[in-house]
Amino acid sequence: MLRTILLSVLMCFVYVRAQNPTPCIAPQQFHARAAMFDHERDFVNRYLYIYDAVNKRRVLFEETDVGMPGQKFYEYMEFANDNVMYKIDIKSKECTKSTPRPWRPVEIPGNATFEGEMTLGGPGESFVVQEWSDKIPYRRNAMFYIQFSLVNCYPIKMIEVSDSNVTNSVTTNFFDLVEGIPNPNDFIVPKECQMAKLEENMQFTHK
Repeated sequence: MLRTILLSVLMCFVYVRAQNPTPCIAPQQFHARAAMFDHERDFVNRYLYIYDAVNKRRVLFEETDVGMPGQKFYEYMEFANDNVMYKIDIKSKECTKSTPRPWRPVEIPGNATFEGEMTLGGPGESFVVQEWSDKIPYRRNAMFYIQFSLVNCYPIKMIEVSDSNVTNSVTTNFFDLVEGIPNPNDFIVPKECQMAKLEENMQFTHK
């Protein structure tokens, strides 16, 4: 009888654990390509994305499009510890600066809500991802969703909602990820930024 009760308790514990998975630990530094879709502006920008959570900094090199002659392309350098972000015209090297948004790490928040588990891809080329959010059940809708691969905890997709307005949101898809920072020189601020002008409300996405 006692053995049956203990087995039932153990099965309940395993069931609860299965329903409440533990968030994985995302890489603190990685290099990737990223596509950012700005829902409000209805525009997609593609970047080389270098991320360093250890020092709270990131660099985005906008990928040029030969099909858009005359279009300006930029490099963005964000340094959260210094509360500054630089925007550099890739062609002219003109540099402006602004105050960045509050730092949001590319990771699963400690108090995140588990949203579900799914398989991406098809037979023979699929992998499992988990989705998490900052939703507080029965109290607040989610302002942040993020998906990570189940095995190595690489970021797949991130959705950031501003001002509780779904149309004012940005979806970022990550691909071609490499853990670590292949070229630390990517974080060296160019001399053109030493006398940079202050620009308000700088955006990663633009038309």
